[in-house]
Amino acid sequence: MQQLHGYDFKADIWSLGITTPELAHGHAPFSKHPPIKVLLMTLQNAPTGLDYERDKRFLKSFKEMVATCLVNDPKKRPASEKLLKQQFFKHAHSYDYLVHTILDGLAPLGERLLKTKEADLLVQNKALYKDNEQLS
Repeated sequence: MQQLHGYDFKADIWSLGITTPELAHGHAPFSKHPPIKVLLMTLQNAPTGLDYERDKRFLKSFKEMVATCLVNDPKKRPASEKLLKQQFFKHAHSYDYLVHTILDGLAPLGERLLKTKEADLLVQNKALYKDNEQLS
């Protein structure tokens, strides 16, 4: 947010470091707070990475990769070539493995979103009409 030297690939490395904990936890770090408070907390506090004590379920190499990306001084952040040489990426599964174990058999995104919206509507309707006969 403090663009002293413009935007370059170092900002993308930072974004990777911010995004990976969100993906690992399933939510943004300050998601329970109002947006304006999140903005202030982001500017005033150290970056929210992974806590070594709290996040014991994550690999040490994952935590190190995130910490490397979240170095405050952009000049000290690694280029992607150097980042890819870290243990976390060296031990990552291949593209084919990920496709076969995660994506194969997964319904298309449109279908998954539609099911989610339908489920949300059903919950809303149940709350509105507590009498099951009215639901039909």
